Amino acid sequence: MPRVILHADLNNFFASVSCRDKPALMEVPVAVCGDPEKRHGIVLAKNNPAKKLGIKTGQAIWQAKELCPHLITVGVDSREVQRMSYTVRSIFSRYTSHVQPFGSDEAWLDISGPKTTIREGVHIANHLRHTIREETGLTASIGVSDNRIFAKLGSDLKKPDAVSVICNENRARVLDPLPVGELLFIGRATTRKLNSIGIYTIGQLTAAQPETLRSLLGKTGLMLSGFAHGNDASGVIATDAATVVKSVGNSITAAHDLRCDDDIRITLYGLCESVGMRLRRQGLQAQVLDVYLRDTDLVTTSRQCTLPIPTNLCQELFQAAYRLTGGGKTAFAPLRSMGVGVSRLTRANGNLQLSFLPEDAVRQRQHLLEHALDEIREKYGYFSVRRAVMLTDDALGSINPQEEHVLVPEPYFKKTK
Repeated sequence: MPRVILHADLNNFFASVSCRDKPALMEVPVAVCGDPEKRHGIVLAKNNPAKKLGIKTGQAIWQAKELCPHLITVGVDSREVQRMSYTVRSIFSRYTSHVQPFGSDEAWLDISGPKTTIREGVHIANHLRHTIREETGLTASIGVSDNRIFAKLGSDLKKPDAVSVICNENRARVLDPLPVGELLFIGRATTRKLNSIGIYTIGQLTAAQPETLRSLLGKTGLMLSGFAHGNDASGVIATDAATVVKSVGNSITAAHDLRCDDDIRITLYGLCESVGMRLRRQGLQAQVLDVYLRDTDLVTTSRQCTLPIPTNLCQELFQAAYRLTGGGKTAFAPLRSMGVGVSRLTRANGNLQLSFLPEDAVRQRQHLLEHALDEIREKYGYFSVRRAVMLTDDALGSINPQEEHVLVPEPYFKKTK
């Protein structure tokens, strides 16, 4: 049975939620921003008038106001954003039980049926779009295709409040000229690598030999080759389906710029304790660690390493992360924000295998220590036990990153083996 997949993307969701009850803001440049007093003073979202003036997500507020002096800035109403997200998802559920959210403002809907065609999918998409607008005051762009990759691409083709179709009859004409970075999961680094071998468009990626892409990008190259051809074997995952955690991460904007080794150590310890504790709670361990560093010019650098053995111990995560930041040489300082993430997760063995080897004995003691800390903090709070280095800076040491951890569920597409 042919599949019919919709991808619905709420237009300028955060900005639209902030403006929906204030008609006077609809036609003027508005940016949703973080709290400057907490050093979160960047543009998180913007409406269409602001977008047309060149305002970009991630810009500092002062940069945005240089482009648009009369820019109106508003804060994030998290409760209202969450409420509207749930409201729209409830609308989705009227059309199908197969709804797979992709963040708070996007979702795939599998409306396949014995008599459902792409043409019928377009009719349903338009009905859905009108229903969202009438009941919430928000608009959505919807892509229609026979797979999730192209449906997602379709929702980006026309904005706002539109329906686009990508099917066998038009996919080459529509997709081939698009920049390769428009394809899902192709970021700037991958775009640069593909550009280096002359691949600039999705059409060129489609025409490339899979083995060429594999030699350049490993298994990811084969996955992207499949994406370019619309190969999407797995189905839409319903909202009530269990998700598998594939990575754990945490990031934080520091209370003040990180300029010295102690600043970096304090922040890294907080992040690694958060990530390690979360892994242990989930009964997981990780073998790949990433560190994300953002300097005061808002330039982001990332570093990655493979750990010698899978771990969920804060001390081991910290040592690896510390090496990635320069190991005390503060090569990247001053820093504004920092993040730590882990992936390639496996189940941790609940039983501790005793060993007489010195290095294993050290690890065993560290396991016992960190599990004891978990129990104390679970009962008495995160700050009931603190590292001495955290007491050397009241501002940095008072942040509780445990409460802001981020979980990333299983990727929505299976990688090609």
